[in-house]
Amino acid sequence: MLYASRGRGLLVFAAVLFGLVVGSFLNVVIHRVPRRESIAWPASHCPHCGEPIRPVDNVPLFSYLLLRGRCRNCKERICARYPAVEALTGLL
Repeated sequence: MLYASRGRGLLVFAAVLFGLVVGSFLNVVIHRVPRRESIAWPASHCPHCGEPIRPVDNVPLFSYLLLRGRCRNCKERICARYPAVEALTGLL
């Protein structure tokens, strides 16, 4: 019984993680498609200063919280839409 419970917990964790990643990609699409920008290139960057986002700062939802909603480089606020979309897709 414990094994089944652990397996279910791991499955839920994986599903939430997958949802967060999908949400992160949706943010790229939401931001770039209306501007007719490529969704593949360039890599994620700050919309204010253009500085590329380091991989450690590109972890869905958690990076936003750790950086307190600000760009590591220019310190400008990051739109709250980003973590909201990630959190909502993570819950799906």
